[in-house]
Amino acid sequence: MREELKKEAIALLENYLEDLRYWVGYYEVDGINSTTAGTPSFETIEDAKEYHLMVKSVLKELKNA
Repeated sequence: MREELKKEAIALLENYLEDLRYWVGYYEVDGINSTTAGTPSFETIEDAKEYHLMVKSVLKELKNA
């Protein structure tokens, strides 16, 4: 992967992760589901929190690649 592309992907994921952190911290699951379009729908807030952790893990892997 080109270094510039990697930097752009990291920046995009960091921004998305911050959106997820906000949604999980301040919204109920129905609010998250009605606010987002590209994010999967969640059955419970725990599902949303698990997804947030997964995105965080992917970002960490990408940074270390």
